[in-house]
Amino acid sequence: MNLRQIEVFYAVMKSGSVSGAAKLLHVSQPNITRILAHTELQLGFPLFHRHKGRLIASQQALALLPEAEKVYRQLGSLQSLTCKLQKGHSHLRVGAPPVLSTSLLPPVLANLCKHSAISAEISTGNQDELCNALLENQLDFAISFGQVAPPRLTSQVLKHTEMVALLPTDLPCTEYAISIASLLEIAPIIGLDARDPLGMAVKQSILHHRPDHQFQLSVRSYSTAAELVMQGMGIAIVDPWTAQNYRDKLTVRPLSEPLPVSVSLLFADNSPLSSTANQLIDLLRQCLSEPPIVNSELSQF
Repeated sequence: MNLRQIEVFYAVMKSGSVSGAAKLLHVSQPNITRILAHTELQLGFPLFHRHKGRLIASQQALALLPEAEKVYRQLGSLQSLTCKLQKGHSHLRVGAPPVLSTSLLPPVLANLCKHSAISAEISTGNQDELCNALLENQLDFAISFGQVAPPRLTSQVLKHTEMVALLPTDLPCTEYAISIASLLEIAPIIGLDARDPLGMAVKQSILHHRPDHQFQLSVRSYSTAAELVMQGMGIAIVDPWTAQNYRDKLTVRPLSEPLPVSVSLLFADNSPLSSTANQLIDLLRQCLSEPPIVNSELSQF
């Protein structure tokens, strides 16, 4: 199969129809049908069975799909690199978890754009998604929670801080700095995705107090955890930036047993940072040197 045939096959598998593939690839349906027929003729086996106007993937097609996905990802990485080279070093592709992409990156990027002619893309994702995008050359660098980087990626800590507790405003709480044990007695704690560095830290801290603990609710997004707290569904332990966004709606308390949070810079070992990227990183360091507003408020409590 050549690249065009793989592209058509993958589009049909993902969309489930010839018309859907045609829309994805911006070509006509007869063109998709012709390429599929020619591909099946070359291969000597059917990729799809036709039943009442629907396409049903054959066993051979299902076996080919994982390898086609690999090729498709590599092609996307090549296209991303080509685009980067065309635009030069003035174009930045930055990744971050949702809370940092909405609270930390926008003002820093706005500051940089005011003083230089750059273009930028911001992508959001969890730790695994950001790392994969870096390895596939879809990002120039990412900022993320945690300090550990997988092979072929470099991690540099930009800031150390601590997680805080979010409680409903009508929940009685006489303690200023509150312990995990006390939180467990007050209300259920909303779990964060254990694949995330912060989620794992919260889970391990709770299991230290209650080895058999099971979360009633678990979420992937810190803001979703905060919204559930607002609905009276429990307590959340989150990063300071999420807490800052909800400080006027919820009660924020530091933890008496601190849970450290690191914000780190991630980039691929084989992809040196451009001068423009380093400019943005310097601005990020300056911004992170100032604590989130909620931390300042807690220190004066």
